[in-house]
Amino acid sequence: MTTTYKVRLTKVVKRKNQETGKKEEFTEMDLTLDVPEDKYILEAFEDAINDDEIQYPDGIDELPSSCRSGSCSSCLGRIVEGTVNQEDQSFLDDEQMEKGWVLLCVAYPTSDCIIKTHQEANLG
Repeated sequence: MTTTYKVRLTKVVKRKNQETGKKEEFTEMDLTLDVPEDKYILEAFEDAINDDEIQYPDGIDELPSSCRSGSCSSCLGRIVEGTVNQEDQSFLDDEQMEKGWVLLCVAYPTSDCIIKTHQEANLG
């Protein structure tokens, strides 16, 4: 029997608060999916969209992706909580993975997870 995990995907952006003038974090997306342990997180997200199980939030039209083979950083996320298996990837080094960077196109959940999406610009 396949184990299924809860994977919470969030997109948080910093922008200027019009009232205070200070930069603050705003959540643009916060979705939770049931992802089988043998399915990539990006694939499970797209299946849920296609099956009308979830809908894109306003202003979000996709999770970024390009190569779909773990060899670029388009689908980069950052694990806030939980673990994944991304042994199929070839882009991130061990240090980056230890810091929580994850390629959603080739990541299988190995526990319940919280992952920040749309992180490519933040990879240092």
